[in-house]
Amino acid sequence: MIPSKLSSLLLALLPLLAPTASAGNSNLFREYIGAQSRGVKFSDVPINPDVKFHFLLAFALDYTTGSSPMPTNGQFIPFWDTTNLTPSAVAAIKQSNPNVKVAVSLGGYSVGGGPPANFTPSSIDSWVGNAVSSLTSMIQQYNLDGIDVDYENFLADPDTFTECIGQLITTLKNKGVISFASIAPYDDLDLQSHYQALWANYSGVIDYVNFQFYGYPLSTTVDQYVSHYKAQQANYNGGSILASFNTDNSTDYTSKYVSVQTALSACQSLQAAGNLFGIFLFTLLLALLPLLAPMASAGNSNLFREYIGAQSRGVKFSDVPINPDVEFHFLLAFALDYTTGSSPTPTNGQFIPFWDTTNLTPSAVAAIKQSNPNVNVAVSLGGYSVGGGPPANFTPSSIDSWVGNAVSSLTSMIQQYNLDGIDIDYENFLADPDTFTECIGQLITTLKNNGVISFASIAPYDDPDIQSHYQALWASYSGVIDYVNFQFYGYDSSTTVDQYVSYYNAQQANYNGGSILASFNTDNNPQFVSVQTALSACQSLQAMGNLFGIFVWSADNSLSEGFTYEEQAEALLANA
Repeated sequence: MIPSKLSSLLLALLPLLAPTASAGNSNLFREYIGAQSRGVKFSDVPINPDVKFHFLLAFALDYTTGSSPMPTNGQFIPFWDTTNLTPSAVAAIKQSNPNVKVAVSLGGYSVGGGPPANFTPSSIDSWVGNAVSSLTSMIQQYNLDGIDVDYENFLADPDTFTECIGQLITTLKNKGVISFASIAPYDDLDLQSHYQALWANYSGVIDYVNFQFYGYPLSTTVDQYVSHYKAQQANYNGGSILASFNTDNSTDYTSKYVSVQTALSACQSLQAAGNLFGIFLFTLLLALLPLLAPMASAGNSNLFREYIGAQSRGVKFSDVPINPDVEFHFLLAFALDYTTGSSPTPTNGQFIPFWDTTNLTPSAVAAIKQSNPNVNVAVSLGGYSVGGGPPANFTPSSIDSWVGNAVSSLTSMIQQYNLDGIDIDYENFLADPDTFTECIGQLITTLKNNGVISFASIAPYDDPDIQSHYQALWASYSGVIDYVNFQFYGYDSSTTVDQYVSYYNAQQANYNGGSILASFNTDNNPQFVSVQTALSACQSLQAMGNLFGIFVWSADNSLSEGFTYEEQAEALLANA
């Protein structure tokens, strides 16, 4: 079978495609297969029964085989992987999946990875006659349903191409050999001149336009992708234009062309506008395994976490909407090893609550957990400041004394409040990374070994000093750390969806094997990454099978806004 991350990608993507009439959204998904002869089978691909699914055999060509292929004027033969994609394999996949059809794509860029696959007919009539004959035999042998036209190099003018292809499709349809036909242009002047001439004369027999939007440059934004899509709707007026992306994960491709994340976000935007006819994918095995190989702890999850109580704004657990289909963690913000008062001083691991203890009491914890079996409550240690005053510095007197005091004080607190875990959110340090590592690592290990907590998390952000401390901790104690609440909302307001996803991927590398949570801040600070950008990035990550969960800072901020963003995030995670 295809690795689980591909399953997550496709199976998360395909439910986007809700069935409608030919205008507006559709449930059509199309996949090119077999071009690189790397052993992929129809049965490797996850097929959602609620979509219309087309495999496109890539490719058939009117060329000879061998080291010096020559054009054969419309006499097509298979150039796809005929070892694995056989007539019996076509029959089997269609029999087991009634929503599947299989077509053959004509042309492609090259002849078996060699010289260009030029469209070069001897004459219109001879080419059409040969093509109708050879393709009829092939289509009947393989029990195919349609054809796709993907010529990308031309030694014939647009008028000749128009008549050859137009007459071919018309004849095959009139004879009942095929039930649908598509074309696969991209944004190149010569190529567009040929396909738009064909469209102008024969659009009535062309069912789908597989436009290669993945040929646009890496700098393409979601809005630009959507703009390109609309431009091609104008070029192929009245056509069923499919969005598209390419799963080639080679550096040569990813450094030049539009990203999958951008394409997926654009698909979501188009669907929201009622304008996503369908999606096609090229191609299943362009460096597929490196792209889709499962990582440790990778995959979608339904974990949602929310910090609460830091600003003492009167927010209660019961104010926050809790979706029963997510795993929900409240994080009490914060407990600190500091004294209270106007001049707080550090207490070397003797923690006390600094959250809103008036509203977030032991009885409130018990009540929210009793009424919501999917809820756990943890305490977060540290934070940026001491009750909004001076920095909350991590400043132990010694490793052993700090750990001893912390284990004792936190055990009492956790038992008093019936808490389930701890979160580490120190952001200011008067101790080196090694001391931080041993203090926190030994604390978590001891609390877990004593059965006091069931989970622990850390909450770093992208600052050199912060990262040096948390990455040192991760290097030595990752085995006892369950979640990484990375503060992605600390990036600036210019952050795009693609950049957010790139930052996420970078932190997966920094905390290798960790369960990295995406995040956003509901204080609507215009200097930092917007909630809308973060949610779009979460949708992209989920579509890629790579959204472990989401955390939010904070319930206190959201109280006056009605928790709209929490509801959206939880709804997204409930689909995981």
